[in-house]
Amino acid sequence: MFGKSTKSSSEPPQAASDNSKSTVPPAHRGARERGLEIKRMQEAALLKLDIGSLYIVLYLRSDPPEPNDFHWAYYFHTNSQSGSNFLCVLVHIAAVPQEKRTQVDPIMKALDGNINSIPGVTCRVWIMKVLEMLIENGIVRCNSTSELQDECFTIGNQNSAAASKNNQPRPVVRSRVCTI
Repeated sequence: MFGKSTKSSSEPPQAASDNSKSTVPPAHRGARERGLEIKRMQEAALLKLDIGSLYIVLYLRSDPPEPNDFHWAYYFHTNSQSGSNFLCVLVHIAAVPQEKRTQVDPIMKALDGNINSIPGVTCRVWIMKVLEMLIENGIVRCNSTSELQDECFTIGNQNSAAASKNNQPRPVVRSRVCTI
């Protein structure tokens, strides 16, 4: 039952690290600890990425995962303190030279004004349209956008079950189609 505390008000509060009196249920403590461990693994993974590297990122759209069903995005790694959760896999497609790094953002925004007027536009279609511009500007070296697309589907399908189980960190796979 609840009663008056016999502790003096001048005593310091009990240390937060004492889990024996925690108001957080044990199951939630385990989930919180797992979440912190995932965050540590993701931060360690970010430190391993090369600054100036460009990736196609595939995110799961369903659980259980369905073949070839991903949200596609670009991830341009400019510093080790920020990033994205690696929801499925990162496919490394370019090491952007220092002198070309300022070109990446404007190229990726080039279709912003008319993207919705492109018939059948999806995130994957946008990725491929921007990829063509990145190739034209010498930022990505890739002979076949369709082969890269197929490679990304294959890599995504190979890693989707592990992503669905929240295995960490997410893999970073170097494209065999692009020259890095």
